[in-house]
Order: sequence, then C-alpha cells, then structure tokens
Amino acid sequence: MTRLPVRPALGALAAFVLSAATLIGPFAAAPAYAQPGSGYYRAELAAPLAEPRQEILNGVVWNCEGTSCTGTKSGSRAVIVCGKLASKVGPVARFADASGELDADGLARCNKS
Repeated sequence: MTRLPVRPALGALAAFVLSAATLIGPFAAAPAYAQPGSGYYRAELAAPLAEPRQEILNGVVWNCEGTSCTGTKSGSRAVIVCGKLASKVGPVARFADASGELDADGLARCNKS
C-alpha cells in the first residue's frame, strides 16, 4: 500500500488558496457605490450646502458636501448633466468631466436650466 505524503498536499492547497485570494481580493474589496471625492463629473457650487447629500439625477449618482459635488458617468452632454444638478442644488460655479471644464457660455446654459 502506498501512502501519500500529507505535508506536500497541504502546501499545495495553501498555495492555491493564497493565489486565489490574491486574484479575487481587489475585486471583493471594491465598493458597489460611488465614493465621495471620486467620480466622472466634478462640480463646484456657488454656495455651500447646509449638509452633505446624495442625489440621483437622470442616472447620475451625485455626492455633494459643502461646495463640492462628484457624479458618476452618464451618456448625456456635460452641459445637460450640469443643468440637472444646478436645478436641484443651486447655481454651479465650475463644472468638469474627463474632457475638461465647461466654459463661461456652458456654465451660463447650465445655470439657466
């Protein structure tokens, strides 16, 4: 009768578990919600909010605190997204996405909405 060595089998199992945890770990730790301070859109409000708040406007999840808001990405143009935010929280002083900031004309259209 042949005996299988137990120690090498346990070592292989431990190595497998460790490598699986290393591969899965970063995904398991990622939150499923938008973190304040992160986001595709960034807005600076003209006046601070009384308290932090979260708004969902046309699919964009906004996290706002003080005069700073960040929002998740949407398929709409930046000026439209800005206008939805301005209509809910008040005038926007600056608005940017990954492509850059809205110019003075864009901000005027944003705040007019």
